[in-house]
Amino acid sequence: MKTIYAYYESLQEFPQSEEFACSNAWKGSWEKQGWQCTMLNGTHAKNSSLYFKLVKKMMGLSSDLGTSSFSKTFARYTRWCALHAAGGGWMSDYDLVNVGFTPEIADQHEAASSILMISGEPAYLFYATQQHCASAISRFLSGEFFENGQKKDEADILGLPEGLEIVVPLVFHPKKTKETSKSLQMLDRLNGMGNSP
Repeated sequence: MKTIYAYYESLQEFPQSEEFACSNAWKGSWEKQGWQCTMLNGTHAKNSSLYFKLVKKMMGLSSDLGTSSFSKTFARYTRWCALHAAGGGWMSDYDLVNVGFTPEIADQHEAASSILMISGEPAYLFYATQQHCASAISRFLSGEFFENGQKKDEADILGLPEGLEIVVPLVFHPKKTKETSKSLQMLDRLNGMGNSP
């Protein structure tokens, strides 16, 4: 069975009940499409030989970002170390609902490239072999996280062209709003009540 990984870091600024509700909806939606779900965390990330080098570089960003933004950015990049330690594969944010992205479709994409991601925004879904995880982390170590005062996305740092945009209709990534929590948006989409992605 093909595995989808997600990465969890406990961040104080996010209510844990909401984070758990999102991760439960994530798990159920991916299992329904035939995937095995595995949640990685900081302990897994530390098993990567590149983790402490990346942490050292990330700590240099703490003065450029506020506490909340730094915590989210830190988790966004250290998850690559967790995937590297796990041997590579597919990773998504744990607030990403799967509405049709099957392991068979994933196999077709893997055959085309050894590193793929949604680009144009922070990567909420990506695939990388273990070797390409290491290469990506090396690029993060040597690259710049900012351009003209703006935070760069992973795809921009890695110089990747569009890769998984064809998958976007097969997943649903809720946007934070004041009206509806992400977990409720996810459940609405799973129950067919939400708008098409």
